[in-house]
Amino acid sequence: MRRLWLGPIIFATLLFVGSISTSGQSGQSPIAQWDVETRNGQTDEISGNGSIIVMGDVVIVGFVVSQDNMENDDRWELWMKHDGIWILLQNGELSDGENVDETDVRIQINSTGLFEIHLRLFPSSRTDSIDFHADPNPLDLVPAGQLGVAIQGEPLHEGDPLTLSALVHNRGERTVSPYLELVSGGDKSTGSPVAIKPGSSKELETSIHVFNTGSATVHWAVTGDGIGVSYLLSDSIEVTVLPTQTLEITSVIHDAELDSLEVSVLLSEGRDRELRISTTPSISGGFNAQSPQVIASMMPGLQSFSLPVPGDYSGEMEIFVEPIGWPGESSSEKIILEPLFSDANLIGEFTSQGSDSPSQEISYRIRNTGSSTLNNGYIEAIWVVDGRIISSEQIPEISPSDEYSSKISFSQLLGATPGEIQLVYKSNLGTYTTTVQYTPESDDDAGFELPFQLQAAAIGSVMGMVVLLLTVLVMRTLNTEVTSATFGGEGPKIPKDLSTKCSNCGLQLYYSKMEPNVRCPACSTMNKPSRQQGKGSRQKKENSTIQETELKASSSDDIISCPQCDQALKVPMSRRPVMARCPACKCTFEAIVEDSV
Repeated sequence: MRRLWLGPIIFATLLFVGSISTSGQSGQSPIAQWDVETRNGQTDEISGNGSIIVMGDVVIVGFVVSQDNMENDDRWELWMKHDGIWILLQNGELSDGENVDETDVRIQINSTGLFEIHLRLFPSSRTDSIDFHADPNPLDLVPAGQLGVAIQGEPLHEGDPLTLSALVHNRGERTVSPYLELVSGGDKSTGSPVAIKPGSSKELETSIHVFNTGSATVHWAVTGDGIGVSYLLSDSIEVTVLPTQTLEITSVIHDAELDSLEVSVLLSEGRDRELRISTTPSISGGFNAQSPQVIASMMPGLQSFSLPVPGDYSGEMEIFVEPIGWPGESSSEKIILEPLFSDANLIGEFTSQGSDSPSQEISYRIRNTGSSTLNNGYIEAIWVVDGRIISSEQIPEISPSDEYSSKISFSQLLGATPGEIQLVYKSNLGTYTTTVQYTPESDDDAGFELPFQLQAAAIGSVMGMVVLLLTVLVMRTLNTEVTSATFGGEGPKIPKDLSTKCSNCGLQLYYSKMEPNVRCPACSTMNKPSRQQGKGSRQKKENSTIQETELKASSSDDIISCPQCDQALKVPMSRRPVMARCPACKCTFEAIVEDSV
């Protein structure tokens, strides 16, 4: 007796084994042409979710196998794999000369996850498959824009935080608060919930620390209580974790002149890191409890940092370099600060060589009153009046309690004016200055010495003469203008006495004797006035008054023409007769009505 229940079990086992072997045959050509359609499970209408499949939908699978792909096979089976369970959907026989055309294999979606559809031909055991995902219903969150997550923090080193962010869109009808969850090895990190309103998109972000060198797998998923999330919002990524970066102090130099330590730090290749550089005495005493420190962001490579130290401290000092916010190891170095006490006395005196000597000299001596040696240095003589360096020379090494004496000469002319010369001595331990008085010898042939500087007196005399001449010139100019205004005058002082009429429009033009041509402001005609002598301003004014009084003009409307220059004027009829004045030629005339002329 044949046991019917053994058939599906054997087929499922063969299909499972076959799918494993087939998955390795990436070069196999497809056997069937597939067609997938999604319908609403309640209305049986085409789903409005596009390519999204949710719980409650019905997926209709169709496939076509042509004769060319059948080879020697005589039957087929269609299986579905979901949640590790294989289900036989349909099977059938293969007929010679006929294609296999199945168009209505209906699959009711009652759960979420991955659905795999496998078509198996027998006895060749060739397989073709498709798969799709089902999302929860209602589906609230889907990817917004590009799929996947954004990665921040690379390159990664042991102990560094890896930050992932995902951009999600709320396609539902309610406000939800999802969060991003990361899992790597045995570590898990959950981000903060972010409220997303319907139709809005927001970014979810969280970080997780990676501790193992090499390749690390990080699983990520967008989730939330009672929220429908698309399967596209969960996946995994592979990242490379490098060894921890190292810190090393390569050198420490004590700058006694600046009372500081120059610390050189080497950071191995990788990311920029924040670190703290501090110094403290190995044995407390003579140093305050609060150690100086520097907090800086350092790029990979070698970099120097400066730390202040007390100038009077001597003994062993320890320098520390510590990582801030990353799991690197600290580095330390010790240095012995030797006491440095230096002081020197600089004394100088000007020695006159006479007015006939081509050069002058200053005697000086330097005494080392400190406990440290003054290394090779130099001394400069500076003329204080204008800051010129008039001479300089090298100074040899001076041991403690020793004294060095010499003379510095200069040939630059400083003039006959007394002044100050500053001596500046510079060595490795400091700068020392003193001032000497420069007093030139007076000329014996002069007979006496002036109690003031001759150059200043000459400049003052010239300036006094200039001021006096300017005062006389101003007074004369004012006197001439006052006289002309009081007693009157002829010629160019009264420019209105010279007048002419425009040759084009007849406008009265005034000019001065210095103007060869006069431009009419009304018509822009260039006029050349005659140079005949007038009778006098008073007579011209009287004649002009008589002439203007006798002028008349008339019109039958409000517009009237000037009788002298034909300028159009507006004189209302209701006000005539009335005396009018032309603004162009300044003449006065009587405006009357045309009928009364």
